[in-house]
Amino acid sequence: MDVITTDHWDEVLWREAEPIYYAAFPEHGRKSKAIIRNMFQKQLCQLHLAKSEGEFVAMAITGTVEASRAIIIDYFAVRADLRSKGIGSVFLERLKEWAKADGDYTILLIEVEAEDTRTNAERAKFWEKAGFHSTEYVHKYIWVPEPYRAMYYQLDPKPISTKGEHLFSFITRFHRESFSKREQ
Repeated sequence: MDVITTDHWDEVLWREAEPIYYAAFPEHGRKSKAIIRNMFQKQLCQLHLAKSEGEFVAMAITGTVEASRAIIIDYFAVRADLRSKGIGSVFLERLKEWAKADGDYTILLIEVEAEDTRTNAERAKFWEKAGFHSTEYVHKYIWVPEPYRAMYYQLDPKPISTKGEHLFSFITRFHRESFSKREQ
C-alpha cells in the first residue's frame, strides 16, 4: 500500500478522496469541502490517501493545533466495498509511521462516539486492536447530539497526560480553529 500525504489543498487528490469521504460520513457528520479547503489554507490539516493495486482505497484527514504535540485523526475511512479486509489496519499503521517519522508529535488522537451501540463498540474495537487506549471522560458538544470519548495512541514513550479532559482540549481547539474564518 502506498500512501500519499499532502499538507496543501490539491483538487486532484481531493477528487479521489471525496467519494470515500462522502460514502463514509453522512452530511451531518462531515465538514464541507469549503471548510476543509479553509483548514488547508490555515495549515491545520493533512490529507492522506491510500492506494493499492492502482486504486485509491482509503482516506484520512489529520490535523494539529499550534503549541500541541498531538495529531488529531479528524476523518478516517476505507472504501465501502473494501471494508473488513485489513486495509484500514494497514493504512493506520502507515499513518502511525508518518507521525513517528516527523518526530514532533507525542500522541495520535481520535474521538469516537460514546453512546452504547453495537456500531460504536465495533469502531472502538478497531482502534483498540490498533493499540489505541480509551479514556473514561465523555465529552458532550453543544453543536452535535452525540457524546464522544477520546482514544489515544502514544508515539513517544515519555510520560504525557492522557486524561480525557486534557486530550479534548486539543480536539475542541482543533475543531474551533477548523470552523473559524481564515485570517486575511
